[in-house]
Amino acid sequence: MPKRIPVSSLKKFAKEQKLTMAILLAWDGQLTHVVTWGQSLEECAKAADAGNSLKTAIGWPDSLHAQPSRVRKLQERIKKLEDEIKGREV
Repeated sequence: MPKRIPVSSLKKFAKEQKLTMAILLAWDGQLTHVVTWGQSLEECAKAADAGNSLKTAIGWPDSLHAQPSRVRKLQERIKKLEDEIKGREV
């Protein structure tokens, strides 16, 4: 079993099943895996939030909570634009 289950594997499964969002909680006998995928940016973020809730429920530390890279990039872009707007208001 790999150290991580690839998101691409969950994405393939979700598309085959005609799903727009999927959250996988799995146990391989040694490790617990939480993998999330969402078709749109909004579904991607919601799936990650649900995955983080599962992690909390099974006792994972908050330091292992995560957001997908495409969500993080958008959050960084929003912050940058907000900072630019604040700079212009002065």
